Amino acid sequence: MSQNIGTPEEWQRARSQLLTQEKAATHLLQSIAESRRNLPKVRIPHPERFTFDTPSGRKTLPEIFSGRKQLIMYHFMLNAHDKTGCIGCTFCMDHIPDLRHLWSRETSFVAVATAPLEKINDYKERNGWGFPFYSSAETQRAWEQAETQGEVVTWKPGNGYFGLCVFLKEGDEVFHTYSTTDRGMEGILTTYQLLDMTPLGRQEVGNGMGNFKRVYEY
Repeated sequence: MSQNIGTPEEWQRARSQLLTQEKAATHLLQSIAESRRNLPKVRIPHPERFTFDTPSGRKTLPEIFSGRKQLIMYHFMLNAHDKTGCIGCTFCMDHIPDLRHLWSRETSFVAVATAPLEKINDYKERNGWGFPFYSSAETQRAWEQAETQGEVVTWKPGNGYFGLCVFLKEGDEVFHTYSTTDRGMEGILTTYQLLDMTPLGRQEVGNGMGNFKRVYEY
């Protein structure tokens, strides 16, 4: 039981002080978002060489924009040898919103993993996800080939990476604009945002996200 018990007046004073901090944090986040938008964009040479296996056939990087200007891609930790998907990645993907909101802002979203498409489809169905989830096994090979030839691929994650990459399409050209991983993913985790408003907080033990279960395991 918490010992931090006060009067309504004490709560109001403390809440007012906290509101000042919250507003300062909001302004800082707005400034960071502007800096993020102003990062230099990197042109991807021959973006069509990066291909993905989808339920409707193999598609290139430009094609999975689905006719929109922007693409957010999540790199999911699930390969051909894994028995199941990463719990942290799974928890993150449980927070993807109705994609129609993103589409209204000329933005597509896809998740990709190096596992075969059949394995990806099965895991997607078990979790009840509706967003596109493609196999990037062929793209992984293209990344490795580019690296062997000395090309710097800024969005190359490689196996064992999780996180978001953002792309912009202008005509036939595709640009990499932003990437984040680790705690940079917390911005999309509404479960954490809600728990942060409670007295008990996130109640993390060990590696944090590992305390959560897959939706079909509850």
